[in-house]
Amino acid sequence: MEYLKNLTSKLELKNLTRIKNGYFYYILGEGLSKGIVFLFLGFFTNVLSKQDFGKISLFWVSVPLLSVFIDFSQRSYVKYFYIHNKEKTRELIQTIKLFCLILSPLITALFLLKDYCEIYIIDSKSDYYILFSAFLFAIIELHLSYFQIKGAYKKYNIIFTLRNTAPYILTAIVIQYFSGDLYSFMIIQGCLMLLMTILLSKNDFNTRIRFKKSLDYFKSSIKFSTPFIPAMISVLALSFSDRFIINYYYSEIEVANYTVAYTVSSIFMAFFMATNKMWQKFILENLKAKNIFAISKATKYYIVVVIFVGIVIIISREFLVSLMSNSSYLLILDIVPTIVLGMFFYFLYTVLSNIPFFYKNTILMTLPAIVAACINLILNFILIPLYGYKAAALTTTISYLIEFVIIYIICLRKYKIDILFKTSNELK
Repeated sequence: MEYLKNLTSKLELKNLTRIKNGYFYYILGEGLSKGIVFLFLGFFTNVLSKQDFGKISLFWVSVPLLSVFIDFSQRSYVKYFYIHNKEKTRELIQTIKLFCLILSPLITALFLLKDYCEIYIIDSKSDYYILFSAFLFAIIELHLSYFQIKGAYKKYNIIFTLRNTAPYILTAIVIQYFSGDLYSFMIIQGCLMLLMTILLSKNDFNTRIRFKKSLDYFKSSIKFSTPFIPAMISVLALSFSDRFIINYYYSEIEVANYTVAYTVSSIFMAFFMATNKMWQKFILENLKAKNIFAISKATKYYIVVVIFVGIVIIISREFLVSLMSNSSYLLILDIVPTIVLGMFFYFLYTVLSNIPFFYKNTILMTLPAIVAACINLILNFILIPLYGYKAAALTTTISYLIEFVIIYIICLRKYKIDILFKTSNELK
């Protein structure tokens, strides 16, 4: 009996150490990614004109948005599949890759058609760089989803950090010493992601899947993931659509200004998105064990830490803007607190959204994001022309608040789970 007690104690200690290490590496990886990008943005805002910086900002947001249409958001299913059938996850990933490869000629044809109609995301040349990078981005995301849910936090953060930082570092070198331009970033990012995709896929030929099995994987994946497509688009739209609308009504100069304000505020998002990678694994495992008390207790500590980080960013916003740009961008200081507040509501949404995800109710998980994105688009088209690009900060905050309120009501009414406001005694 004493032996079993000691063994249990050792296992609990080992698990606690693994969780702490996971949080550390995810914060380190996200910190390095956002920190290096943040520092190099100062270089780009100074060597590029505001028009060119506005264009490259649109490129940055277009790649992840288009990638959702490449894999049909099946990266989400990788995490769910692993929880229930971890031994076959690599077979699933290979099946999704094949789907992306088959779909890519169709998307290329659509791009050729939009060019014929003279419809552009940025310009004709940039749009094909977006398409190429988006395909590779989707493939890499499949592997990152697998490494995250598997708990391979070291491998995850090495890949994540290299993908997000190396293009900025190499492009800065090319521009500084070889007279590069904004297209240098697009080319360098595409080449680096191609190399990473090849390295990640090198073992694919060792994985043999029967056609029928692959078809079964595909059907279940599409069924699970299809509701995530509007949700993923909605999430990305909430984050990025305001820049396209600003560009439509004004110019790349206003896009550049808003991008700097949003990037400074995104330091806050980077922190909670990094910790959320470990949090998601924690909450899914505890939901499976029906340990709501542990989830609620951890959530309250989590919120306190996140609020503290947000306050620090708001207080130091002038220093952060000066660090990553120049004095011409200081006019955006007043909208940073508003964007940070909106991101706090988004943080609360990410905490709660794991609950319908666990119960496989993807439609309920995606509903808040879709509603919020629609409201965001409507408010942007109404307020940005009337009050200028700074109105986008307010529309973002209102939309994220609505998104949080809807997911909270869903968790309360559908699952009878309240991990935010119920006391520990009520949950016992």
